[in-house]
Amino acid sequence: MKEGNSRRERLVNILKTSARPVSGSALSKELGVSRQVIVQDIALMRAENYGILSTHRGYILRTEKTENN
Repeated sequence: MKEGNSRRERLVNILKTSARPVSGSALSKELGVSRQVIVQDIALMRAENYGILSTHRGYILRTEKTENN
């Protein structure tokens, strides 16, 4: 579980520092996991209210975390 949390933190940092959308393939290569693991991580992070958007060019981070009112 700790490994997954660390990977998701790295994923957020990659998206935060990128000036453009980052593809799932690029993320999987950078993090050393399959693209499916990236898709699952993105789903978990969205469930935790991270503002991750999917575009035809890749993922972008709109805001680190959104608040539910």
